Amino acid sequence: MEQKTSERAGHIRLINPRTDLREIADLVELCFKETIDEDGRDYIRYLRKLAANAHSYSWGGRYPMTSFAQIQGFVYEIDGNIVGNLSMIPFHKNGEFIYLVANVAVHPDFRRKRIALDLTSQSLKYAKGKGAKSVWLQVRDDNPPAIELYSKMGFVEKCRRSTYTISPTTKLKDYLGYGIRIKRRTNQEWNQHKHWLREVYPDDVGWNLGLREKSFEPGFWNFLTRFFSGVSIKNLSIYRDNTLIGFASLEKTNLYADNIWIACPEEFDDMVIRASIPSFRNSTYFVRPQTINFPIGRGTKAFEDLGFVKNHTLIWMEERISPNGFLSEK
Repeated sequence: MEQKTSERAGHIRLINPRTDLREIADLVELCFKETIDEDGRDYIRYLRKLAANAHSYSWGGRYPMTSFAQIQGFVYEIDGNIVGNLSMIPFHKNGEFIYLVANVAVHPDFRRKRIALDLTSQSLKYAKGKGAKSVWLQVRDDNPPAIELYSKMGFVEKCRRSTYTISPTTKLKDYLGYGIRIKRRTNQEWNQHKHWLREVYPDDVGWNLGLREKSFEPGFWNFLTRFFSGVSIKNLSIYRDNTLIGFASLEKTNLYADNIWIACPEEFDDMVIRASIPSFRNSTYFVRPQTINFPIGRGTKAFEDLGFVKNHTLIWMEERISPNGFLSEK
């Protein structure tokens, strides 16, 4: 596992959640300080909280291994200091075991020395050894060097998605578009809602966005499941004259922002977005930040006009693992 060149000498090793988390949190914060969003800050705070717990438990107590179990990945270490990090998050996607590579961070003083490439190569070998079917990652569309690196390693672009967030202080007026009517979604409309949801949030993205189709389903038992799970979703149907043109859902979360899910044909994006967002905000007593993930280029002007801020556009990339191995020596 040693990686040495004339310019650097270091090694890759597995993350040790008991000792590495504070240093990893500092590195991730340093590397992404210009682009990090609130969810990213939450993740850094989470790492530091786990690091503090690990320190307190080191005084003779038992380690909270259930909390540490989800921290997987590799670090690149030079002279006892962590200068590179790569996190690996296991998922099950349509019955397949896969990994998502995240938080690929290299200290600014050690960039352009193949550290990110070495970490990613190691993650691919690790995933293959664990029987994963593929490895996914997300890279910002304004990071050409990283895009080129991953493409050369065999990752294939699958889609591009933009994420927008609106502040709770933004005031909106109801949409007065001609013939627009908003009402609660009925049970009979669920099949159409499901069809459009799957078009806007296909399998290649839904698994990583936290979209749980069951949460949208009507019915008494599903209501009870949501109630006892603490899930709260409000579903709206949007009509133009007497024609159903789309659906919008507001999902309460325990994260920084609540989720908005828009499901409609592309030609109705503008009307559905402009009608549903003010309706959600004007009918809710306590408004939190709200966020939405949407296909790149769709609904952009409507989101901007309503006061949403685009956080980023991410390119989703995948590398498949074949039974005979797909990895070449990098």
